[in-house]
Amino acid sequence: MADISSQYIYLNAFQSLTREGFVTRKIIDTVFKAKKFYQYLRSRSMVDDVKGTAALTWPINIGTSPNTTTFDGDDNLPIATMNGNIVRPALGWRRYTDALAIPLTDVFDNNDSPEAIANLLDVQLDITKMSLVDRVSTDTITNTNAINPKGLDGLAEAIDDGTVAPTYAGFSRAQLGAKWKSQVNYSVANGTSANLIANLHTLDLQASVDGSRPDAYFTNIAAFGGLIQSLFPQDRYVQPDLARTVGGSDLLFNGSPLFLDNAIPTGIATPGTPPGTGNNSGGYFYGINSTYMKLVVNPNVNFITMDWQIGQNNLVIFTRILWFANLVCLKPSAHFVAWLQNY
Repeated sequence: MADISSQYIYLNAFQSLTREGFVTRKIIDTVFKAKKFYQYLRSRSMVDDVKGTAALTWPINIGTSPNTTTFDGDDNLPIATMNGNIVRPALGWRRYTDALAIPLTDVFDNNDSPEAIANLLDVQLDITKMSLVDRVSTDTITNTNAINPKGLDGLAEAIDDGTVAPTYAGFSRAQLGAKWKSQVNYSVANGTSANLIANLHTLDLQASVDGSRPDAYFTNIAAFGGLIQSLFPQDRYVQPDLARTVGGSDLLFNGSPLFLDNAIPTGIATPGTPPGTGNNSGGYFYGINSTYMKLVVNPNVNFITMDWQIGQNNLVIFTRILWFANLVCLKPSAHFVAWLQNY
């Protein structure tokens, strides 16, 4: 850093004899906001550690036995082999990095100084890590292969019917049909509160599989507020006791938590057919079944910090943070997404 001593040359008695006073020794952040879906993934045992592999794959069944039939007496009975009913989707590793570079002179001037309110290296490294987490948690929702093929295969790609992502994990949604499509309504008009809730209930039921249904819901701040207003008059608003006690804003929808996630888009056009009335601006509402959603992480490259190095031509030290992972939707049909007009 350049010499800043001139900033401390004071030409009056008060400034010369009086130092500034810090009202807190904490760093007050004004940038980062909570991304609840990423936090939910990490808190619900939905993270799988998988060391380096060529790809992330899982077997799925897409067919039935060709020999299922009824018969009578001496009917000829089918005896066909099964081979093409088990297939393996595949996703690649997505690799993220961030770096911190800082002049060594700044480190020496700050380290162990009685005037320092915090360790410069520790603070800047924490902010660098948070920047990477913020990017990752946003991409888990919004990124698609079309936007950034090097980024995570996010919810926008995984939970879809082919409108946004015609293929997922190497398989065409048009070819596999409903087996590989999520429950989707990209045209929920901004009508009455009953209309809004009815559409979400319909999608929730469609995503139910043998009694297993979405167990967490995520939306943006506008839709979150609108849903509270919709649920109140129907006496269907339930806030968990813990959230109410600690002043939280999370609530229950159909008996499962509904979270506000700042990464979910708001005020964007629908990828489908716009509603018949009103403007083409809205936001998303996701229903997630945790049984069929995983964040697969390489434990050897899970936000690791590389060794510090020093520049060859200057006294700048730097390190790099690495994270290898991908979001895996095992069964797209077990989840749903809705686009809500004016949210």
